[in-house]
Amino acid sequence: MDGETLEVSERVRAATSIDLAAQLKELKDTYHWDALTSTGYGRFLSQKILGGGVTTEIKAYATSAHHFHRDINTVIDLGGQDTKVLSLDRKSGQLIKFEMNDKCSAGTGKFFEMMAATLGLSLEELVAAALKGERAFEINSTCTVFAESEVISLLTSGKSVEDIARAVHESLLVKLVSLLSRILNAETHSILFVGGGARNSTLVKFLADALAREVIVPEHPDFFGAYGAALVARTNLNQLP
Repeated sequence: MDGETLEVSERVRAATSIDLAAQLKELKDTYHWDALTSTGYGRFLSQKILGGGVTTEIKAYATSAHHFHRDINTVIDLGGQDTKVLSLDRKSGQLIKFEMNDKCSAGTGKFFEMMAATLGLSLEELVAAALKGERAFEINSTCTVFAESEVISLLTSGKSVEDIARAVHESLLVKLVSLLSRILNAETHSILFVGGGARNSTLVKFLADALAREVIVPEHPDFFGAYGAALVARTNLNQLP
């Protein structure tokens, strides 16, 4: 971080049904800090157990993006619960506009988890298969449950796993492009792609091709919001008398 030492303590759990309260209590017993800001869906529980402040994911991503990538004015976050796109002022880092997907897992990273399970693949296998697949058909269902039934029908009709994996990616791609179209402008030359979904290299490639723009993925895209929360905490600490 501009010559500073950045220490990251990370814990990744594959399962989404984690006992967050127990993890937070473990953090409280294990670490100490000078300032703390929590973000994400569990931020208020975190504040209750750990103290400190809270900030929205949108503020966290905007702060982190402006700190690390000041030449970029467009950010897309593909998470497990929702998808957000942000338009930022390059000079100030202030949020100009943001859009979110509707509350449906078909437009989030969770969609990939469910489709991979339906195909009997790991996430990594799903991503690799999609890159080999042909754009032979579309998955038209806008609901994950119906999309799952559609995938099963495609399998039983003899469609290849690779082509189905491609169609799964294309289905989510359409939703991402639609969201981004609401905030893109002539000055948008590059897009910052963050969140756990940005680890999907095939989706990154498809998105760059669809938009005809450079798509930049930071080294740890799934921790980008956490970096922003840490920057907010540092700012608040520096403002104390």
